[in-house]
Amino acid sequence: MGMRGRQGGHRTGTFLVLSGIVGVLTVTFVAGVWTGRNWPVIVGSPRSPSAVEAPAPPRGRVVAERPRPAEPLPALTFYHDLKAPLTAPPPSPRPSKPARPPELKREEPGRAEAASPEAGTRFTVQVAAYNAKPPAEALRTTLAAAGHDARVVETEQSGGVRYRVQVGVFATRDAARDAAVRLAAERSLSTFVTTR
Repeated sequence: MGMRGRQGGHRTGTFLVLSGIVGVLTVTFVAGVWTGRNWPVIVGSPRSPSAVEAPAPPRGRVVAERPRPAEPLPALTFYHDLKAPLTAPPPSPRPSKPARPPELKREEPGRAEAASPEAGTRFTVQVAAYNAKPPAEALRTTLAAAGHDARVVETEQSGGVRYRVQVGVFATRDAARDAAVRLAAERSLSTFVTTR
């Protein structure tokens, strides 16, 4: 008899657990359905109060609203920017220097050319010197692509041939110095002024 009492208690416990699970699921389902029907409805859906209570249009003359044209999307140019060749940004505008008033000096005729050793001398800015031609040509190509008047000058020295990369031709040393400073700032190159 003791065995039958235990088996009956075991079955009763299992039945109560399963009944509890089914009861919880049923209550949850019913609460979800009730909440779904009574929850504030999203505006614009077919069951929304604003859609149901919308006034009927007048029956007389009906004016159809024109749909507004959609604003055009901006053109995406990043792909073209990525394919564009790499060039240096344009140099920033430099503040202009005030012009110096001409100095009044009395010189004897014929001595002006003798006193000025730079008369007729042309100046240039040297940005690099190499023992091999390919790196010199590569730098010249880069500078030329950026809009500079660059060239490679080949010179014989006791140690061999040197390939000098030079930029521009200037009438005065001051103009060459200004260009050297601008190049050094743009390209991070060590520059110096030399005669051509």
